[in-house]
This record gives sequence, C-alpha cells and structure tokens, in this order.
Amino acid sequence: MGFFNKSKCELCDKKFSKEEELMNHIQIVHGKDLKYDCKKCNKFFSNMEDMRTHLQREHSYKKDR
Repeated sequence: MGFFNKSKCELCDKKFSKEEELMNHIQIVHGKDLKYDCKKCNKFFSNMEDMRTHLQREHSYKKDR
C-alpha cells in the first residue's frame, strides 16, 4: 500500500499529489503576491504579519521583546 499525501494550497485550496507540485504552483500562480516565505517549511505569505503569526503557531517562535 502506497502512502498518498495531498498537499493543499492555502491560498486557493487547490490540491496536489506532490509537495514539489504545490511549491511550483505557489511560485507561479501566487508568487507575485507572496513576498515573505518561511525558511523552516517553505510556506509563503503576502505580508509580514501573516508570516509572524505562522512562525508563532507552527514553529513556537517567540519574539524577544
């Protein structure tokens, strides 16, 4: 039995069978709107606040001050 993982675009809910296809889709379709990217998991965000929220929730990132 093969493991089938569907990756979903958080921006338009389109689904992909491979993570690489999702990354290509994000860069090609949404790239012009997404200026911020998470270095830990390669998710893209349109503004710094969304990325900061993502870092706090997904990666337990804490602001020092």
